[in-house]
Amino acid sequence: MKKLFLNLLTIICLIIIAISGFKIYTTLRDYKKADNVYSQLKETKEDSKNMSDATNNLSSINSDYKFWINVQGTNIEYPVVQGSDNDFYLNHDFNKNYLPAGSIFLDYRNDFQKDFNSVIYGHHMRNSTMFGQMEKFKDENFFKENKFITLTTENEVYEYEIFAIGVYDADFGYNKVSFTDKNDFNNFLNKILTKSMYSRNIVSENDKIITLSTCSYEYDNARIAIFAVLK
Repeated sequence: MKKLFLNLLTIICLIIIAISGFKIYTTLRDYKKADNVYSQLKETKEDSKNMSDATNNLSSINSDYKFWINVQGTNIEYPVVQGSDNDFYLNHDFNKNYLPAGSIFLDYRNDFQKDFNSVIYGHHMRNSTMFGQMEKFKDENFFKENKFITLTTENEVYEYEIFAIGVYDADFGYNKVSFTDKNDFNNFLNKILTKSMYSRNIVSENDKIITLSTCSYEYDNARIAIFAVLK
């Protein structure tokens, strides 16, 4: 009986090891796929004559392409897409193929050039790709030393200065994109600043901002949000 029990326990352990190994394999495989996709897209951008040419080349691959994002002090350097909802690009790459790493994407509700707050989402990947390095801004010295986010479109370069970072509940409303007037927007700014970890006093209700959003792991439904004002 004891031998049977030990054999059964061994089989269970082997099954658990096999399942865990398969999960690790699939995760690493998906990371590799994502890295390959974005390496090719960066090559497309770099091989283009200028940003107008790059935009045409990237848009020919995916008409949902909007602009290119760079965040100072991080490896965040990606094309940004915008879908018809906020679900599709959670698990689809730039080529619209299924991939758990998803894409960096603009909130479907946004009109980027008109809205007070444009929200950009990305996964917090364990290998520090996508929006994984937003985590760095939780360090106060890093926040102080790395201030700028650049969005590059076909014809314009938009430079933003980071004015706040915080960890927010997913339902906190940090990703609000519609405001009735400037007073409503000012109330929103005060709300997020009150709960921010670090901030700079450089934003007003007359400004336009962007919000970068990714998951955080302090508690269920926690989100890291970085806010930056258009210079």
